[in-house]
Amino acid sequence: MEGDDEVTDQTDLQAYLRRDALKDLVIEYWRDVDANDAARALDFYTEDCLYLMCGHRMRGHADIAAYYEHRRRRGKPRLVRHLVSNLRAHADHPDRGWVEGSMTVYADDGAPVLPAAPPILVADIAAQCLRGADGRWRFQTFTIAPLFMGGVELVVPPSS
Repeated sequence: MEGDDEVTDQTDLQAYLRRDALKDLVIEYWRDVDANDAARALDFYTEDCLYLMCGHRMRGHADIAAYYEHRRRRGKPRLVRHLVSNLRAHADHPDRGWVEGSMTVYADDGAPVLPAAPPILVADIAAQCLRGADGRWRFQTFTIAPLFMGGVELVVPPSS
């Protein structure tokens, strides 16, 4: 029947739009971290979030806020680019989904233009996401699992 195809097409379209929104969430988050010194970082996380970064654990907005505040107060400008690639997302439920991919990080202290160097981190990333009552997607969990590390040290949370 013709109507069945339309329902399937609409269902597929909605799932596609949710997957696209999850990928955008990751891209926009890292753009905020890189270009805006993570000024909006908490907007990307649920209140009860869990952020696992290279073995460091941050739970809730207070821990994440403390990490980014520590990063800003180090007394040195940090030039960093988090490059995300190979993003895959799944969101069959209207308000839940996940996204995973790869991340390459270039970073050093100082202002542009810095000398070129190898990336300081290549990692797998994975996030569980929820859509809030306001319609916005947020990370409930975000994990950065390092595969390669070296060169300039990572800026880690202050409790580490």
